[in-house]
Amino acid sequence: MSRLSLPVPNKAQRTVELLYKSMEGRMHAGPSGSCPVDLSLSFVQMCQAQSCGKCVPCRIGLGQLASMLDDVLNGDATFATLDLLEQTARSIYLSADCVIGYGAAKMVLRSLADFRADYEEHITKQKCLASLDEAIPCMAHCPAHVDISGYIALIADKKYDAAVQLIRKDNPFPTACAFICNHVCEKACRRTMVDEPVNIRGLKRYAVDKGGKLPPPVAAPATGKKVVVVGGGPSGLTAAYYLQLMGHSVTVLERLHDLGGMMRYGIPSYRLPRERLDDDIKHILSTGIKVKYGISVGKGITLQQLRKKYDAIYLSIGAHTYKKLNINGETS
Repeated sequence: MSRLSLPVPNKAQRTVELLYKSMEGRMHAGPSGSCPVDLSLSFVQMCQAQSCGKCVPCRIGLGQLASMLDDVLNGDATFATLDLLEQTARSIYLSADCVIGYGAAKMVLRSLADFRADYEEHITKQKCLASLDEAIPCMAHCPAHVDISGYIALIADKKYDAAVQLIRKDNPFPTACAFICNHVCEKACRRTMVDEPVNIRGLKRYAVDKGGKLPPPVAAPATGKKVVVVGGGPSGLTAAYYLQLMGHSVTVLERLHDLGGMMRYGIPSYRLPRERLDDDIKHILSTGIKVKYGISVGKGITLQQLRKKYDAIYLSIGAHTYKKLNINGETS
């Protein structure tokens, strides 16, 4: 017992830990449109700062990589610089003693291979090619690219109806997503640079709970085109909603007696209450979409018959399956 000790980090150690935590948050919330050359330089400089300095590839090589990348950014490099940069990075990758050195070199080699045009643009025109679209991180990570910052601002102004309308511009299921969305947008929230990400899904839930029943958006003038959507799940209803708003006449063919697909039949009601799912579906159907239930394409009607009757067909039959337990009696 006399040899037990309680290590207490000193001020310097605590400061370094805070710096690493801040760096981790910034990496999580990094914008998707960052310049790959600038990003590579920052990564090399970070690795150089972590280096113990015992091996030459780290102690000297990473400094040389950083210097050449800086020349590329400043327009002082030539195409020969890129060849030398690649040779140096490959030498470090093959000879460094630890992951700090060869990890940094691997990052540079990968960047050179995937973004060669960006490096050459810096050399010839002294500017970034901007091959990556700059976007707000949460919007870039949202599968539907919903204007998240926009509807959060509307919620802050207590304009809940407008917030829901803004969500529906890109996603016709705001209520369903407020309950079951896996909110990948929060992982990239820039608030992580300060403390914790904004509870984006919670704010969406607040907006749909506070908002009232909204009329459907005004549809575009009728095009005279008829579209049939096979399957009334999330994919089919989303396609039907936006096609109807574009002015087409849309008919949904559903094999079962209710719309919703796996949102209705695959998610338990305690996670997604059926009446809340129906709120989204009723709004979608209020645009004028026609629905025919109990129709199984391939049995009661064929694709050839649908092609003759409609101008376009959208197939969204789903991928209904289940995981087997592989135990006796599971199918009886």
